[in-house]
Amino acid sequence: MSEPLFAYSMSQDTSGWAWSVYDEAGEIVASGLDACQETAKAAVDRAMRHVAWIGLSGPGRRLSAAGSA
Repeated sequence: MSEPLFAYSMSQDTSGWAWSVYDEAGEIVASGLDACQETAKAAVDRAMRHVAWIGLSGPGRRLSAAGSA
């Protein structure tokens, strides 16, 4: 069995750094907002490890929003 693949995006806005993690189907499985880029990237890394660990993938399956600005 192969490991699931994930992608992420990060963008800066007036509130901080918004981020999302996507599964192989392009569905958002986790997202959040953090005050600085370094914290946002760390949150993305944690979310991707967690999503892979619990096997979360497919439509309708999503982690709660994480992070704080």
